[in-house]
Amino acid sequence: MYEHTPDPAVRRFGLLLLLAAVALVAVGAVSGSLWLLGIGVWMLVGAGLVEVVYRP
Repeated sequence: MYEHTPDPAVRRFGLLLLLAAVALVAVGAVSGSLWLLGIGVWMLVGAGLVEVVYRP
């Protein structure tokens, strides 16, 4: 039977995307900048999609 081993590069990319999203959302919320907040939210959605699609 085929066993899928997770690729550390994809896992690292998802984690970095998540950390960048959290940072942008925090900065956007503190500064009141909606475009930073929006970019952070979309990055969070992208991190979630990477995790869901790549899940072994």
